[in-house]
Amino acid sequence: MKTISRRRTASRTPGRRWTRLHAAVGVPDGALTENGGLLLVADLDRALGITAALDAGIGPVKERDRGLSGGEFALATAVVQLTGEDHLVGFDRLRADRVGEGLLPAPVPAATTAATLAARFGQAQREGIERASAQVSARALAALPVGERARILSGPITIDLDAKDIEVFSTRKEQVLRSYKGEVSGRVHAAHWAQAGTVLVADLLDGRSDGRTVSPAQISRAVDAVRAAGADGQILFQGDSGYYAGKVAEKIVARQALFRLAVPRSRPVWRAVAAVHEDDWIDAVDYPDAQVAMLDYVPAGWPGGTRVMARRVCYDAAVLSADPRSRRSRTVGRDQLALVLDGLEEQAYASSFIATNEELDLDEEIAAAQGEFRRRTRIEELFRDAAHGAGLNHLPSASHQVNAMWMWDALLAYNLTAWLQMLAPLGVARRRIATVRRLLIRRAARWTATARRHELHFTAQAGELIAQTLARIRAHRHLLPT
Repeated sequence: MKTISRRRTASRTPGRRWTRLHAAVGVPDGALTENGGLLLVADLDRALGITAALDAGIGPVKERDRGLSGGEFALATAVVQLTGEDHLVGFDRLRADRVGEGLLPAPVPAATTAATLAARFGQAQREGIERASAQVSARALAALPVGERARILSGPITIDLDAKDIEVFSTRKEQVLRSYKGEVSGRVHAAHWAQAGTVLVADLLDGRSDGRTVSPAQISRAVDAVRAAGADGQILFQGDSGYYAGKVAEKIVARQALFRLAVPRSRPVWRAVAAVHEDDWIDAVDYPDAQVAMLDYVPAGWPGGTRVMARRVCYDAAVLSADPRSRRSRTVGRDQLALVLDGLEEQAYASSFIATNEELDLDEEIAAAQGEFRRRTRIEELFRDAAHGAGLNHLPSASHQVNAMWMWDALLAYNLTAWLQMLAPLGVARRRIATVRRLLIRRAARWTATARRHELHFTAQAGELIAQTLARIRAHRHLLPT
């Protein structure tokens, strides 16, 4: 803390006087914290019963009933990452903040203890976190206005499937392999509920793991999660070409859901595009110079009712390259590209394809479905947010169990910010983890105790926002079942 003394000095502006502060560094003040906003996390836990739900889902992780429970440890790790720490040493840093740690429902373990506890979490315990998150999401959604809650729960319910590589720099880490990009990495496979903005399921595998192999199990868990959260509408799965497989589509249909999966470009697809009459192309939604059409092509072995839609975009020859690394040129048919590069044509069409089992009969329905798939960026935002805001940019341990738990707690931190903003919105749009941390969590405060009254004192601007958010959270304590 700084010791302040005041002295009146003359201002350079005639007629005005000001006070200069002369400061010297004093002794450390243990009543200060840089994480005063953790008060909100503690009240969010009281309102939604997060720790209790995690304990019920995870189950016991130790033989003796002492120390932290599984739910307390999972929440503590998520809070460590929510405060901006991206290494295991972050546990020790938060423990050093005696006031900030004291605001939490349970103490924060030391870094070595955290690694030991994380290694006790296997696949069954991590799936327990998924089930607990679904229960907490149901309680948080109950706080939304009736119309918005009905829109999220009654559908359409969009679940996006995607994967993210996490590069590491040691082959000694368990279950990391060199990916097709040449990076030694682990790969996170996740399913994201687009309308609610929460993570449903996630798995950490090696850098060569295939979404077509992993997703069937994740599809069942994702459907169970949204149903447990109270959603009863039609479910629609979306995925890129990494999930293009008949068995993936069959699994989705078996769970009575719809799918939109990107189709890899192949010769049968290019032949089907060439057979489309010019009059059958319709304008795309919110995409100038783009057109969409249904193809007379059905992938072999796929469920009945599967159809393929195409989108084409016209490009001038000047923007197309002969370099095989050019992503745009790879979206153009080989014959068309050859004509353009030889100077025989001035324009060419870049195309992309989607397989779906939706009943799309009207031109407006086809264009709308293609436009919605094109805006499938929420799960990409999830990975970006968790990487830059919650430490999912690396794997901190050599142990796969520890890294898998670190991954899920980063996603749990993402869900925490979603639940917080359901109860106490910070604006019209969803705020990222880093923004929530800057506005609410990492706020300096002083702890005081007077006449048995304990208070946190913030600066004027921070105190007003935190007080408003805290009041909104406490107004929803009835959400927790008795």
